[in-house]
Amino acid sequence: MNKVLKHSMRSYIRIFLIGILVGCICRLTDYFPADTLWSFSSIQTLLGFWIITNTMIVLLSTSNICAGISSFIYMFGMTLSFYGLQAILGMFIPLFSGGFRFSLFVLFTVLSIPCAIAAFILYYWNKEHIFNSVLYSLPVGALVAEVIAIFIFFLKYHTFLFQLLMDSVGAIVFLFIFWSKAKNKKIFLIASIISSLLFYIIFPW
Repeated sequence: MNKVLKHSMRSYIRIFLIGILVGCICRLTDYFPADTLWSFSSIQTLLGFWIITNTMIVLLSTSNICAGISSFIYMFGMTLSFYGLQAILGMFIPLFSGGFRFSLFVLFTVLSIPCAIAAFILYYWNKEHIFNSVLYSLPVGALVAEVIAIFIFFLKYHTFLFQLLMDSVGAIVFLFIFWSKAKNKKIFLIASIISSLLFYIIFPW
């Protein structure tokens, strides 16, 4: 996989603009009905979307510093456009009324810091060390845990199908990518199972 994200101003501007675009899309889908089969408004409300996009940032980065900064800038751009678009459209369209929610903007900007730290750490899976098998297992385990939780919810309420499919595809794709990269495949599989169980138990699904 080509590492297109670099420790340069041009690269950071590019990822910031991508974050702006993705934030706008998430803002618009947020106004879809939440209780439908596909439930498109759930895209950014659950963990899967954030895990998939930030894992992709780590995979495309050229260094741990680049991964951390790119993750933060991406998340910041998303947060800025997510709440900014509502404020702008709210001046013309009643559906988007509510203004710029500054407190939520600050909250999610602060929450972008742990994501950046996680990206910084996860980049070390590129090191030729047996511990990289454990790092590779974390995104897979988190996605599998959410797939299980959403599948149970889907069977009961017949909603969140889009999120279920997105998380399932993400888990399968990362499983194959990381399987080929893991230094110790047995540890990778065991760690993936353990992390799936831990994420499922820890998070209040």
